This record gives sequence, structure tokens and C-alpha cells, in this order.
Amino acid sequence: MELETIQITLPSSKSLSNRWLMLDYMSRTGIKIKNLSSSNDTQQLARLLHQLKGGRRHNFDCRDAATVARFLLALLSFSPGNHTLTGSPQLCKRPMKALIDALRALGCVIECTGEEGYLPVKIEGVTPATPRITIDCSISSQFASALLIASASLPQGGVVELIGAPVSEPYIAMTLKVMEQAKVNWCLKGVPPAYYVEHSIPQCDVVSIEKDWSSAAFFFEAVSFLPGVPVRLPGLVRESLQGDRVVREIFTTLGLSVNQGEQSVELKCEKALTGTFEWNFTETPDIVPPVAVTCAALGIEARLEGVSALRYKESDRLESLRTELKKLGREVLIDDDCMTIPAGDPFTKESLAKAGTIDAHGDHRIAMAFGALKVINPDLQIDTPDVVAKSFPDFWKMLDRLTALV
Repeated sequence: MELETIQITLPSSKSLSNRWLMLDYMSRTGIKIKNLSSSNDTQQLARLLHQLKGGRRHNFDCRDAATVARFLLALLSFSPGNHTLTGSPQLCKRPMKALIDALRALGCVIECTGEEGYLPVKIEGVTPATPRITIDCSISSQFASALLIASASLPQGGVVELIGAPVSEPYIAMTLKVMEQAKVNWCLKGVPPAYYVEHSIPQCDVVSIEKDWSSAAFFFEAVSFLPGVPVRLPGLVRESLQGDRVVREIFTTLGLSVNQGEQSVELKCEKALTGTFEWNFTETPDIVPPVAVTCAALGIEARLEGVSALRYKESDRLESLRTELKKLGREVLIDDDCMTIPAGDPFTKESLAKAGTIDAHGDHRIAMAFGALKVINPDLQIDTPDVVAKSFPDFWKMLDRLTALV
């Protein structure tokens, strides 16, 4: 008998939501944003931009949201007044140096009141005399996105030149596409090439945020452990602006049947990969945790390249994955920019029962990657399950729809 299709409600894209909130703040007439992300990060950005627009306190607490901090660091540096930008102890360990140095080179006054190159900072907002910015995005593409968006607010516009090989480049492409949709003009020209952003007032009456492919990856993972169970993920559009849509190709390779419609995806596990899995994640490092745990759980030998940027996320995700997979019997090897997972016996309810509690290392994506293993053993414990609210507040509620089958 064919099983009933299980429907999973995903959150709206946090990345798109944050970009549209920034453009809404910079617009004169306002932009109606439909389906805004419910993630903690997006809700905090909305609060802080409302605070800035109201001209109230100039002390901005980003909590643990690095995207929020980086976007606001650029915006506040170009906004008149004296500001303080801070966050949680975890956020104050996230790299900001490249962005701080780039803004200082423009003449922006930024003082690191703790360790140099990190939050908290004091900012004296200025209008740069020469708005050409050079930025190294080898650690985070968010540096480029922050500068591209904020440059539109400058009277002369801005010129943003990227040096080095940017990580997560699809997020920069997303930023530029969203700017286009908001009628913020830019072009790529010159030698070396640079992004020329015109002074623009963002304009867009209504925008609807699509569902989040990064969050969907954890349900691609979970379905990989449930042969024959059909799952539908509404709101994942075929022509998505999100680079993490590549999970369709990745999990097809790993053995899922992935049926992409115009506005939804249907999944079913048919057969697991029997050979070695190899992929380069330089452009999409956020989906390494669910892919790594999937490969380990299915016993697939895997070589995951382009992973060095994971050291600078909410946790050192390479070490977090290695530490927790070791509890589950997989000795992961990490060599600079590559993670190697050996073949082994697939995880079972019994083997997971011996693992003890999984440490999420304060990281929402680590919690969800290992949390998806609950469809193998619902009793598996995650030490801090609430960290998923950073990006996917209803993750456990949605996962329960699958664990109920076990």
C-alpha cells in the first residue's frame, strides 16, 4: 500500500528576508514584504532597523546574528551619528576584520572596544569622500553584500572591488539580483572588475519571500533515512535565487528521488549511493553539515571539498562535525579545505542509542544536521535544541511528522 505524502512547512528564506529588510529601510515609501522569515536573526534585524529609523538609542545589539552585524556595520558607518554595535559572546568571536579594515580605508571611524577585528565596536558615521572599497571575501560573502547594499545610500554611490576568491559567491549574486528587483542600479566594469553601485532609493511595492533551501536540506537528509516515505516541501521554487538549491543535485546523487515542480519539491528515498560521494562546497558551505551527516549515517565514503570557511561560522563546524561523528563511530579526517568521511556500517537505532547526548556546539545547523537522525532513533538527544530558532523555529515540530513513522 502506498504511503500518504507527508507535507513539511519550511521557513521563508532568512537570506532574502534580511536583504529586503535592508532595502525597505533605505526606501522612502516602504516595501511591503510578504512571508518574512520568522527566524530569530531576521526578527532581530527588523527590530534594530526600526530602532535606527526611529532615531532612538544608538546602541545596537545583534545578539548572535552575524549577517545582521555585518549588514549594520556597513550601514551605520555611512549613517550620521555615533553608534555602538555589539552582540552575544558567540557573535563577538565571529570575524569582522576584513569589513572593518575596508570601511576604515574609506575614512570611516571604527573603534574595536574589545579584541581588534571583532565586535563590539564604536562607530562614527561619515560620508566617504572617495567611495571605492576593496574587500577580501575569502572568509565571508556577507562582507561584499553589506557593502553593496549600503553603497546605494551614499550620495555618489559606491564602487566595490572584490579581492581573493570569494566564498559562498551565490549569496553575492543573490544580493545583486535583489538590488535589481528594488531598482538599485549597478554594473560590473573596469580592470580589475568592480561593482559600480549608483546612489539609489530602493523601490518595490510588494515582494514575497520564497521558502528556504538551506533549511530544506535537513529534510532532504531526513528523507534519506526513510526508504519509500514520500515527502512534499511546498514553496521551494524551481527558479530560486538561493545557491543552496543545489541540494537537489547533491541528494539525487546520494539516492533520493527529487521531483521539482514550479512551486514545490517532492522527495522519496529509493536507493542509497554505493560508490564514493565527492562534491566541492566552496559556493554553498552551509549545506555541508546535513550532507556530511547523511553520508556518515548511510555508510557512504565521502570527500567534501571547499569546506575551510566552515571554521568561521556559529561554531567551527568542521571540528563540531568531527567531534560528534566520532561519538557515532565515524573517524572523520580534515585536511585544510577537505573533509573525508570513511565508509562504514549504516547507523541504526541501536548504534545511535550508544552515542549519548549530541553537543550542538551552540550552532543551529549542527543541531539540525544531527537532529535529523531522530528519524532513525527518536530518543537521540541534542543538548541545546532551542538553538534552531536562529533560522528554523519550527524545525522540531516539522521533524516530528517524520519521527512519528519510526
